[in-house]
Amino acid sequence: MFEAENPLSPGQGQGQGQENSVKISGLLHFIGTKKEQKYFPFSIRHENPWPDGTTRRDFLTVRAFPSEIQEKLKGLQEGASICVEGVLRSSRGSGELYLAALKLGSAETSALENKVRLSGWVHLVKAQAEGETGTGKYVRFAVRQDNQELDGSPRRDFLVVRVYDQALQSVLAGKKDGDPVTVEGTLRSSRGSGVNYVRCTAIA
Repeated sequence: MFEAENPLSPGQGQGQGQENSVKISGLLHFIGTKKEQKYFPFSIRHENPWPDGTTRRDFLTVRAFPSEIQEKLKGLQEGASICVEGVLRSSRGSGELYLAALKLGSAETSALENKVRLSGWVHLVKAQAEGETGTGKYVRFAVRQDNQELDGSPRRDFLVVRVYDQALQSVLAGKKDGDPVTVEGTLRSSRGSGVNYVRCTAIA
């Protein structure tokens, strides 16, 4: 069952001290749709060089709720170069991250972007708080954001972040559950599960 949520525009319903901005460019990858969906799902294929000389490929999950963006998508071909701006949300059903698209444009493949900036409150996760991938060990937590839907009902998002850098892990270790936090980073997809997360590059 797909939730009939309708993410807010930037600034709408955001609590004091909260930021949520994402800008990503890459190649359009279509995902199958179902009639009961209130949004148009797709992903952005983002390719990055890896230290061993190979290419890392991320598939970054996006949902387009505005009808004008849905119409634009229907006129594009698989693999088109696109740039999406929006806000990160966590699915009410699975808790998985997705980018709620608010702007859609074309992009130059030679200048790919992947920027995330979030602020809210620390939520220390108990399950699988630590892990390891090919790029090293990480500590996992979430940025909690308290928002409102367009109808005024409360909405709470838990935006999952992985911290690989040891110095940044030390900064996180100095924070308690519920402390204010600001994170900058990039949106990534797990090689194992494909689940999206924010890879932290700065934390305060």
